[in-house]
Amino acid sequence: MRNRASYYQHLGGLATALTIALVSGWLLWHEPPFWESSVWQFIMLSLVYLASNPNIKHRYSGVSKAAFILMLPIVFILSWRVPLDLFFIYSIIWIAIVPSYCSKSTSWWSLALVVGSWYVFRLTSFGGAEALVKTLLEATFHLFALIASIVAKESQQANEKTQQLNRELLATQRLLSQASRDSERMRIARDLHDSLGHHLTALTINLQVASRLSEGEVNEKVEQCHALSKLLLSDVRESVSTLREIPMVSFRELLEITVKDLPRVDVLLELDDALEINDVDTAEVLLRFVQEAVTNTLKHTNAGNVVIKADVGDGEIRLRYSDDGGGCDTLILGNGINGMKERLERLGGRLEIASQPHVTLRLVAPLIN
Repeated sequence: MRNRASYYQHLGGLATALTIALVSGWLLWHEPPFWESSVWQFIMLSLVYLASNPNIKHRYSGVSKAAFILMLPIVFILSWRVPLDLFFIYSIIWIAIVPSYCSKSTSWWSLALVVGSWYVFRLTSFGGAEALVKTLLEATFHLFALIASIVAKESQQANEKTQQLNRELLATQRLLSQASRDSERMRIARDLHDSLGHHLTALTINLQVASRLSEGEVNEKVEQCHALSKLLLSDVRESVSTLREIPMVSFRELLEITVKDLPRVDVLLELDDALEINDVDTAEVLLRFVQEAVTNTLKHTNAGNVVIKADVGDGEIRLRYSDDGGGCDTLILGNGINGMKERLERLGGRLEIASQPHVTLRLVAPLIN
């Protein structure tokens, strides 16, 4: 389940709408508007289902938006055609859904629109004073629903941001751990070469001189020691070479940590099996780039799918990031992407950006062995 809070809101809206339909059906069972009311409320139930279902909003955002827009006029048509006061609850359901489609400021304007519309509607049925009292009472329910939904949305966003920061922290920790191990291995290799290696070389030379100056049984022992010292020196050099070999950074593992369990989007990783990064700085730049791109997708788009492709060829690492959040005529780069672009250029790489039909980022970096 992508978001438990959204799912519970969906179930709550459906349960409320179904309760209204059953109660109004019971009240109108022997009344002429029964069948007309049933048709309109079936439409309303369908719209509530489409507008509040998180899976439909993810996969068919156009359908859910259309259902959301249609809900409000259907509420007033139903209230005008069927004389029951309880239908205002449908607009409470609508106002509770508004923050999932609109910004906070637009949500408050939507509340003013709903309350004002109910006041005008009540004026056609009641006197001015009674219409005002009824509207004010109903406005408190709408206000409560809107505030609760805004708080829930902000809590959800804060939770998503915390999870995203945690993913970035885990990936960075893994990268720093790799860099720390590499640094320690290089230090040990230098110490072995500078101290033990030099001493063994001096010992080997002295034993070679001693073998020339000695005779008999002593010479045999010196020759044995000389052979052992040469063998030990060879082992030390081999160990130093092994320590100097920088282990490859598992870029696939770092990416998997970064995109694991992202909210609202599905991520497809298409990584070349030959993708191996030996340079920690290059791995860090590529990782930061993906993290910044993911942040922009979650923050600025309604994308449901992200594709990350990476391959190696002609001494270059090529990484392509795209989502289905729609394109734009004018693309304004933020500080995050500009910062990544500058770091990439210092490595000798480049960043290519396309804004149509979808925003696509293509990164090319030199392959450092």
